Amino acid sequence: MDDWDFLTLGQHFGRPTRLLDWSNNALTALWFATADNYAKIEEQDAAYAVVWILMAEADDFSLNIAEVAPFKVKETKIFRPRIIKQRINNQSGVFSIHSSAELSEMRFMNEIDSFAQKLIKVKFPAKVVREIRTDLDTLGVNAFTIFPELEGLCNYLQWRYFE
Repeated sequence: MDDWDFLTLGQHFGRPTRLLDWSNNALTALWFATADNYAKIEEQDAAYAVVWILMAEADDFSLNIAEVAPFKVKETKIFRPRIIKQRINNQSGVFSIHSSAELSEMRFMNEIDSFAQKLIKVKFPAKVVREIRTDLDTLGVNAFTIFPELEGLCNYLQWRYFE
């Protein structure tokens, strides 16, 4: 295990890191967008859930994690973590890592020059979130397939039979 692996694990278990989760799977991204907002949309009457699409180029992945420490990254890059937990594989997970300068300036990814034109924001109205969740489950995308452990199974069963 190295610093990249520890950051990856921390991110997947909810620890604040300099990593931002992405997925190569559009349905997984939609599940996360609606999962994070599922309760918020209904409770706070939010207008929509959001999926950000990153149209990455080869240069965006030009980070050799074997040679660069995570806290020495000079600019935002994307990297594929090692599959150290099954959930990373199930989620088709990739990360963007942000430099200390970008973090200290609190710049959102769509405010970073090299990424601003590569991002597409897709909004899903609150009134369709419940239907999206049901459709995703029909397609095999749910808490248990995203988090293939006991916690994911329990979350799925709670959603499926009690919500």
